[in-house]
Amino acid sequence: MDTTRFALIIAAIFFLFAPFGAGAETLPDMRPALVGSGRSSLVNLIDTQALMKRGQQHGAALFRCLVQPTGQPYYQVAYGGTPNSEMLREEVKNKLYGARFIPAVYDHHNTYAWFYGTVVFWISEGKPHLRVYANQEKAELEKGSDFIRPQAIYVPGHHYEPTKYPEASWATEEIPGTVDLEMTVDSAGKLKEIHVLQENPPGKHYGESALTDNKKATFLPAFRNGHPVESTSHITYTFLPADWYWKP
Repeated sequence: MDTTRFALIIAAIFFLFAPFGAGAETLPDMRPALVGSGRSSLVNLIDTQALMKRGQQHGAALFRCLVQPTGQPYYQVAYGGTPNSEMLREEVKNKLYGARFIPAVYDHHNTYAWFYGTVVFWISEGKPHLRVYANQEKAELEKGSDFIRPQAIYVPGHHYEPTKYPEASWATEEIPGTVDLEMTVDSAGKLKEIHVLQENPPGKHYGESALTDNKKATFLPAFRNGHPVESTSHITYTFLPADWYWKP
């Protein structure tokens, strides 16, 4: 998620976006970032026919990105998912660069939000199908629920103290460090509880840093069927090597 790590960069960029305040009177009090359904939405950019012709079978791939107030994603990464989904994961990674999301809203203004999603691909009666979910919860994905997990956001004017990251060699290694977290966020966006389920590799204090980072974050609540709800959800927090976002 790396929310506070990029706070200073985001703060500097934030004031470059004139559209940030445009149409503010028509925006809701809060809204999560959404996939959307336009021509440049991720769901419409992924080439399902090509995936089917290349032999991709039923599968899923996870992704995360920082959705900017313009809807453009940044710090995009595709990872994990089901076995034998390498082609799908690569397609998601490539198409994220040109995708446009519907930006999150906080206090009637577009703002930055971390989006964690899942792309599910399957073939039925010889035709490819695709859905993009705004969560990574196995139980919700199995049911095809209209569920959007809580999203960490950047609130203008709020000071985010940079997190002290582990003093380790992770920044020069080729494999990201990961921390699996479970968190409960109430319907108003307040973080009620968070704890580490697993960290890999262990012993490098990744879990401690991930907890500190998330405890200082501001959240939009989860949304179910368009309404804010309290939820307990999971997140894989990553510590990425240098230049990882721009790897070919």
